[in-house]
Amino acid sequence: MSRLEEQDFDEKRMARRNKRKRSQLIAYISLAVVVILLVLAIVFGVIFIKSLLGGGKTAASSEEAGDEAASLESSQEIVIETPEAVSEPEEMSEEDIMDEVVSDVIDTMPIEDKVAGLFIVTPEQLTGVATAVKAGSGTQDALSQYAVGGIVYSAKNIKSEDQITEMLSTTTSMSKYPLFTMVSEWGKGAISSSIGIDGIKDYTDAETASENGAIVAASMYKYGFNFDLSPNMDITESGVFGTDADTVKALTASLSQALRSEGIWSCAYSFPKQGDTSSKMEQIDDSTEMLATGEYSLFKNVIDDGNVTAIMISNSSFPNVVGDNTPASLSSVIIEDELRGVLGFDGIVITGALDDGAITEYYTSDQAAVMAIKAGADMIYLPEDFETAYNGLLEAVNNGEISEERITESLSRIYRIKYADRVEEITKES
Repeated sequence: MSRLEEQDFDEKRMARRNKRKRSQLIAYISLAVVVILLVLAIVFGVIFIKSLLGGGKTAASSEEAGDEAASLESSQEIVIETPEAVSEPEEMSEEDIMDEVVSDVIDTMPIEDKVAGLFIVTPEQLTGVATAVKAGSGTQDALSQYAVGGIVYSAKNIKSEDQITEMLSTTTSMSKYPLFTMVSEWGKGAISSSIGIDGIKDYTDAETASENGAIVAASMYKYGFNFDLSPNMDITESGVFGTDADTVKALTASLSQALRSEGIWSCAYSFPKQGDTSSKMEQIDDSTEMLATGEYSLFKNVIDDGNVTAIMISNSSFPNVVGDNTPASLSSVIIEDELRGVLGFDGIVITGALDDGAITEYYTSDQAAVMAIKAGADMIYLPEDFETAYNGLLEAVNNGEISEERITESLSRIYRIKYADRVEEITKES
């Protein structure tokens, strides 16, 4: 065989070998594809079978749930509620703020402080000293035990401008609660008789009354007083402003207005009519009709003006009004029926001085205090024995003779005055 033929033979043999390899590779690939397809078929088969079994259960469950829902709907009425409209919060009024402030204060007070807050006493009654001219540790201890609502000062407590200013400042700083610092002054009273007040004129008309009121108020404010036991509404010969009802009406209205405009609270007295009760009972036989044409008109005038913070009650008896000789300070007919009902007064009602003979000759200090609160008074003024009066009133509250709500009612009137300026500040800030 020639070399050319031999070469051709080798090439043909190589071609056959390569063809055989390709056939084998294709066979292997085909086999792998078949295996893969078989595995996939098995996997998908298992998944399909599981889905069939699960679907059957779900369908059965759905059918059961549908039956239960249908049964529930048939037994209950379907109610579709309309959502309520959400309204924006209303802005608090000054009255709302006042109610909230007063309630917050009173709600935190122990009953002992609530009861003490209804008393007005002298610094001597509070501390037990003969004449008080300085507030020290005795005042601090007394105020810690008895959180009285007010302290009234007289000429003997006022020695100089610096002395009374320091005494009042120290006393108020020692009190747990706002304190009425009181004096009776209309230009002829405790301050004017001790250290004097310049510029006071005779009371001749409404103008001089207004001018005097402004001078008195400025003097009181400078020293630290905030409450004037004035004006005196007496229209008898002993009255401060004369006997003519129209003149007294004009003068008292101007005086109280001037005091209030200068930041001093005032107290008109004595309702319904003043009498000499310091040593004994005085009976006044005026009927309601007689009082209505005289004294009632004077008090109604200052009440309607809105400048009088408080009204003090007489210790005289009015049998033709009350039906017996009960002193007016202890009578619900005088306080609730006449003053609040007929005249419409809703301010602070203060008793007459309960150390008057008209009271002490017939009642003990605790009896008088309890009767006064039951009758509708808000503050007890100068009991004969402060500690006895306080303990008696506290016991009456604790044993249910007087409800705590009744005490809160009076405290609310008192603290609406004491916090008036604070509420005004809150309103301005908002």
